[in-house]
Amino acid sequence: MTANSNLLGERLAWARNQQGMILQQVSERSGLAVGYISQLEKGAKKNPTISALERLARALNVSVAFLLGEVAGPTASNDAPLLAGRDALAIGQRFARYLESLSRAERERIMFATTIEQRFGLVVDFLCREFPDVYTRAVVAYQLGMSVRALNDVLERQVEVGFVYLSRLSTATGIPIEFFSQGDLRRSRSVANLSSSQILHYITVVALAAEMQVDPEVLCGMIRERFGR
Repeated sequence: MTANSNLLGERLAWARNQQGMILQQVSERSGLAVGYISQLEKGAKKNPTISALERLARALNVSVAFLLGEVAGPTASNDAPLLAGRDALAIGQRFARYLESLSRAERERIMFATTIEQRFGLVVDFLCREFPDVYTRAVVAYQLGMSVRALNDVLERQVEVGFVYLSRLSTATGIPIEFFSQGDLRRSRSVANLSSSQILHYITVVALAAEMQVDPEVLCGMIRERFGR
């Protein structure tokens, strides 16, 4: 299997370090020699077999697609697709169909009774379930620029997830940010055309509402009162 040896080595080392493993442990899990794995990490060994890549992927809880560079890392512009080619365009549509397949009660629970972190976790689980040949938790963490431990903390302990990670996941999957904040797949039309100064004003109102612990309806009223919309 032809692969970019430098990229492959970097991703092998990243995945191994994220799992907290030494070369010997990867060797024991994959059945490959320590020296062979070390050469791959250093880029000294090229063109590993698909069998070797599959064994390494299983040992490191990642995917072959990740090792081969088919999953991009986070970018400064946050606009790189999670999946290569046409598959990236289908994620949001498939997620919408998944939500439609749920009962009305379950959809309402997601909208009204779940937290941002729980919705974030729902999307991550969806990626890993629907695209198992590409995504594992470790691969999602790499894609979003998180450590595996940080991702697990969000998914398992409901630790607060930062807006940067929500934005990256939203942009890359086509799932609107409103889903994470409100459980709603409909995009807000008014926010798209706001200027930077208007956004700062909104942030001020949101921060004040959070401090006062008001409910969303009161918050909307505060925004309409201040901006006349």
